[in-house]
Amino acid sequence: MLALSCVGAVAQASPPAGETDAQRTARYDAWRASGGDPALRWDCAWCPELAVVPAGAFTLGSPAGERDRRDDEGPQRRITFAAPMAIGRFEITRNEYEAFLRATGHPVGVGCLTDRETQGTWTMDRVSTLRDPGFPQAGNHPVACVSWEDAQAYVAWLNVQAPGMRFRLLTEAEWEYAARAGSSTVYPWGDDPNQGCPWSNGVDRTPLAKYPTWVATSCSDGVLNTAPVGSYRPNAFGLYDMIGNVAEWVQDCTAPSYETLPASGAYDPPGCDRRINRGGSWGSTIPNLRVADRFRQPPGHRDDSIGIRVMRPLD
Repeated sequence: MLALSCVGAVAQASPPAGETDAQRTARYDAWRASGGDPALRWDCAWCPELAVVPAGAFTLGSPAGERDRRDDEGPQRRITFAAPMAIGRFEITRNEYEAFLRATGHPVGVGCLTDRETQGTWTMDRVSTLRDPGFPQAGNHPVACVSWEDAQAYVAWLNVQAPGMRFRLLTEAEWEYAARAGSSTVYPWGDDPNQGCPWSNGVDRTPLAKYPTWVATSCSDGVLNTAPVGSYRPNAFGLYDMIGNVAEWVQDCTAPSYETLPASGAYDPPGCDRRINRGGSWGSTIPNLRVADRFRQPPGHRDDSIGIRVMRPLD
């Protein structure tokens, strides 16, 4: 249970920490038998639960005067989504990703950016994997130490499990639209990072015992590394952990600025050697928890603070 010393109780929606194939199938069948929920989509037993996000428009990027802003966050662009979309309520969990591994034999992949070798210094080691990212996790924690290429293999498997659903990673514009959920502030909850503990697992006062030099917010959630997905409050679209916990690979390639983006906001040219991840993580300080913040890595990169969220179109 999260120990939020300065913000009060948090509504939790975490899926079970351990689920066998039979248990997951039983839960899925029970959900379908109940008539489901019109605000959600759940397309197969091991498919992720999706929230229906409405059509709408938003302003991509950050204004020129935003504190900690970087040049690649602009110029701001107005992006419109004419149709609703279904987006993962949660980041993909260890349990969900393990189902994919069991079914496909996809390699786990050894080597991940962690501070396993020297505390506080992140380097690529030859030991860490998604099953051992350097800190303890349960099956309902978000999978980490997975690359963009791993994420592509995962969504390809989902599309075999649920033909015609067109699962994929979010574009960068879709991700920011979903993370903002109608807001236009620095963070989805407002402009004050110190109010973020109920909504996000980032660097607050909890990690300071281990990482005393980190710049932390003034609240504390009692969580050092990842938390079970759904442990924090959802945003206005019903999406959990859009900020913090683990960052999330998106489909797009690195665009040096938003000036030349197409009207859709998507940018995925051939031969891309840097892919974007968004949202910050358990190890992100205040500047990198801003909703407009962007990170880029090679598509084969694995990191103890980067995971996966998926979507599918509803048009």
